[in-house]
Amino acid sequence: LHFAGIMGSGMSAIAQYLAWSRQAITGSDRIAFADEMKETKEKLERCGCILFPQDGSGITGATEALVVSTAIEDDNPDIAAARKRGIPILHRSDVLTAIVSSHRTIAVCGTSGKSTVTALIFEILRACGKSPSVIAGANLIRLKEEGLLGNAFKGDSGLLIIEADESDGTLVKYHPEKAVFLNISKDHKSVTETLEVFHRLASQTPFVIKNADDPELHSIPSAHSFGLPDRADFQPEAVKTVTPSVRFTLKRTDFELPLPGTHNLSNALAALCVDEGQGCSLEEMVEPMRE
Repeated sequence: LHFAGIMGSGMSAIAQYLAWSRQAITGSDRIAFADEMKETKEKLERCGCILFPQDGSGITGATEALVVSTAIEDDNPDIAAARKRGIPILHRSDVLTAIVSSHRTIAVCGTSGKSTVTALIFEILRACGKSPSVIAGANLIRLKEEGLLGNAFKGDSGLLIIEADESDGTLVKYHPEKAVFLNISKDHKSVTETLEVFHRLASQTPFVIKNADDPELHSIPSAHSFGLPDRADFQPEAVKTVTPSVRFTLKRTDFELPLPGTHNLSNALAALCVDEGQGCSLEEMVEPMRE
């Protein structure tokens, strides 16, 4: 596969994951050889991606398909080269859909907080020995500390966490094992449009978790919920804000999150709700949440 615009956050995450899965990956980007992208280029190459200028030269007889995102214009040289050779052109979301379908996938959805919750779910599952994979939209600090780009990781299990972006509506293509809905607000789309997309995803997901604090999500049917009101399954018994941390008690277990604010308390509850469902006990999640 050849990725046009491989340095985009969504594209680079998928490219890395496939390279670690022993797929032959090439890519191009307008800024691939710029000095400020040297580190990113080196990290992509380190995981097996071969980079080319974005002039069509990366499209060869060995290229089975060209992968593009919505940001790639129709007159891109890589697209012209692929069409000349009769090579199929795939949207990024179609490649991610195939990955989602072949894993036990947890999709994290919402107009804010997706990157934080994706990171929390992944880090806690990893600390609990579940060996998850992740395809994210932002770079995780812990993965960067390990010398990786940070927005992807391939574990040894079939468990995968993805950040499901609603901005272009493509998340309706996914059929994950679980989906967690964090919130809805006007962002790339209106609240009504986003809610329609979320309903569609929920209808094709066997197990749904949602934020009971967001009234916009009330119409989405769910198996579990998290939040502060009494109707939430995951509801803290006590909350204490000690800047820059939040301390709370959940099911008689004390937690400390090194992030401030009620919104981060909500993010933490979402991650704990998801990870308990994956077999992590509350007690073994205390330390990774603190870190």
